[in-house]
Amino acid sequence: MTKLQRIASLALSLLMIACGVVLLLEPQRGLLAVASVLSIVLVTYGLRKLVYYIRMARHMTGGLSLLFIAIIAIDVGVFAVAVIDSPQFAIALYLVGYNVLTGFLAIARGIESKLFGSPWVLSVMHGVANLALAALCASCANSDETIIWVFCLCLFYNAVVRLVTALRPTEIIYIQ
Repeated sequence: MTKLQRIASLALSLLMIACGVVLLLEPQRGLLAVASVLSIVLVTYGLRKLVYYIRMARHMTGGLSLLFIAIIAIDVGVFAVAVIDSPQFAIALYLVGYNVLTGFLAIARGIESKLFGSPWVLSVMHGVANLALAALCASCANSDETIIWVFCLCLFYNAVVRLVTALRPTEIIYIQ
């Protein structure tokens, strides 16, 4: 992880913690603010990936996947703007989708690491925790107050995971 990636990860984790605190202090207005921030972040991320695809990635192997990621991120960001009138539903849907996706990806990453003989337990545990959060969110989707608490729990959990990842020293392998 480069220094710029570490700084970006730290900034995103601090933004997640700030959004969680705002939600805990002011649930109704905070929910609208967090939905707005989420949509802006997703649309900006999607546009950055789209520009990167147009400028460089279309000539790379596997660059088409960046185009798909950009389109999906823009679509989810616009969806978050469209359902801002009922943010509880949007946040429940976002939480379930995000946690299921990241859970399965983390488990797949852990299985791949195990096949190569790398440490894998932490990645699999992260995936299982994300799947458990998705199940908790799906079971509590009818209660507004509970969905806010679950969303705050997810924000704090993912912020701590990003902080640990950003602050963890990485090995540098020199080829001689």
